Order: sequence, then structure tokens, then C-alpha cells
Amino acid sequence: MNNRFRNLVYGLAFAIMVGFVLRIGKPIFIPVMAGIISVYVLSTTATSLGRVPVVGSLIPLWLRHVLAFVVFILFGVLLVLLFAANIQQVIALAPQYQATLLSFVTDLAKMAGIDDEPTWASIRSLVLGEIDLQRLISTTVTSVSVLGGQVFVVFLYASFLMAERLHFSRKIVIAAKTQYEARRAMEVIGHINQRIGEYLTVKTLINILLGLVSYGAMWLIGVDFAGFFAVLIGFLNYIPYVGSVVGVAFPVLLTAAQFGSVDTILIVLVSLTASQIFVGGFVEPRMFGRSMNLSPFVVLISLTVWYAMWGLAGAILAVPMTSIVVIVLAAFEPSRPLAVLLSRDGDFAMDKKEAADAAVSPKPA
Repeated sequence: MNNRFRNLVYGLAFAIMVGFVLRIGKPIFIPVMAGIISVYVLSTTATSLGRVPVVGSLIPLWLRHVLAFVVFILFGVLLVLLFAANIQQVIALAPQYQATLLSFVTDLAKMAGIDDEPTWASIRSLVLGEIDLQRLISTTVTSVSVLGGQVFVVFLYASFLMAERLHFSRKIVIAAKTQYEARRAMEVIGHINQRIGEYLTVKTLINILLGLVSYGAMWLIGVDFAGFFAVLIGFLNYIPYVGSVVGVAFPVLLTAAQFGSVDTILIVLVSLTASQIFVGGFVEPRMFGRSMNLSPFVVLISLTVWYAMWGLAGAILAVPMTSIVVIVLAAFEPSRPLAVLLSRDGDFAMDKKEAADAAVSPKPA
């Protein structure tokens, strides 16, 4: 009992120390983790393309990795250019949006029987507070260059990590003291790679589909910056529970400023919500062969913890990072009960395989 209590205290202290290091090392760890996540998606995509009859036979694996990485770079550059172009358009259209939104709020006030006619100053003071618009625009424009620099760093990390994967297995075997330890480490790493790679790749495809469906709905209605908001909706869909709500809220708010019509706002809200329900309720369950096996409550807590440490990037990485922790906990007998408590059903893919391996080749003394 004393040993268990001591181990619990040591484990808690270690977790607090790791959390502190992750918090203060946020500027370093976020690009690194983004590079690792990118490599997971690219590698799984390149491997999956090998199952396509024509592509798998004509294009070798290394070339599929190169092509996937080139597409990844082009996609990242296009995102930065799209963000920069839309910022400039928003600045140009800001006075028009301001006038439309003021007229819309005035009409709502008349419908509600409010005698005092609202002004933009009163609306801004009541809803948004005192905002320095020039400073906000300057900060936003500056963030474009910061975003470009972060994307370049992620590209750099991803390229080196993809090259490092070629020798990683060999280094694990050399570093292990025994063949059993090497085999055990490779099993855990392989399980993490498979589970996280499948989740991120499928989730990325689902988010692309959601973005396309949302773009079609906004384009038909005539919402400004439909392409930008489609990318934003797909990007925020990585965040469990909260991302879909926030992704719909942004274009709905712009619709109010653009059209100033309750009917148009409701049409945009209903169409985007229907897209979320269709993709999240019908497409996603069928595309996911198996889930990350995390308790919904644990997902919510992990979302809160990672967001507190890393902000938006932490919220996006919450599910894969927590899954890695649970898989590692499940790989060792002393920490297996904790992994069971964190999981959704207590079932781990490695359990049966490990039991069979133990029956054939027991652990050496």
C-alpha cells in the first residue's frame, strides 16, 4: 500500500512537472507537434495510396511520400495567401459592413419597441467595448507574416521528421537492452502510429468534405469570403464538440453584417448546421473504422487542459495527444488500470495480441 501511494505521488509530481514544461515551452513544442502531426497524415496517406491498384504498382513508397509532402507545402502556402488576401478585403469592406450592421440593429430595435435609436458608437460600446480599430487591423496584418513564419517552421520540422522515420526503427533496436524490450517498444510505437495516423488522416478527409459542403452552401447564398470560412470550418472541426459551433458562428456573424436580414441569417445558420449534422452524424461514423477509444468526459477534460496550456493549437491536438498517453499507459501493467479508466470501453487493441505473445514467448527474467 505504501509503495502504491508513493508511486501515485511520484506519478502526480511527474505529470505536474511535464505540464509545467509543456506550458513554458509552448513556442517550441507547438511547431514540433504540428510537424509530427503532419508527418502522421502524410505517411498514412502515402501508405494508403499504395492500396490503390494503379498507384501502388507504378509509384514507389518513397515517391508517394515526396508527392504527399509537395502537396502539403502547396496547400500550406495557399492557406497563407488566402488568409492574407481575405484580410485585405475585410479591411476594404469594413465601412460597408458597419453601415449594414447598424441598419440591421436599428430595424431590430424598432421591431422590439425600443425608442432610443442606436448608434454605432453605442453598439460598439455595448457589444464590443472600446476597440481601437486601427490597432486591430495593424495587429491582424502583422499576424499574417507571423503565420507565414510558423508554417515555414512546420514544413522544416516535417521534412526532417519524414527523413528521420527511415532510421528510427533501427535506432530503437540498438538502444534496447534486450530483444524483448526492442519488440515491446516497436509494438507500442507501431500501435500509436497506426491509431493516430488513421485518426488524423480520416479526420482530415472528413474536414475537407465538410469544408466543401459548407463552401457550396455559402456560395449559393452569396456569403462573402465563402472559401476562407470553408477552410476555417474544416480547420475548427478538429476540435471536439466546440469546433463545430464556433465554425458556424463566424460566417453567421458575417452574414448579419453583410446582408442585415434575419431570413438570410437563418438560411445560413440552418444550412451550415445541416452540413455539420450530415458530416458528423452520417459520414464520420462510417469512415472511422474504430474510434480513439477515449471516454467523452476524458475528451472534454483533455480539451480544457490542452487549451489552457497551448490555446487553440492545444485544443486541436487534444485528442491525438491524449490518445498517445492512454496507449502508452495501456502498454505497461502498473499503469494499465489508469488507461482503462480513461478509455471509453476499457478494450485495447494490443491486449489480445499481447496475451497471445505472452503465451508463446513469456517475458524473460
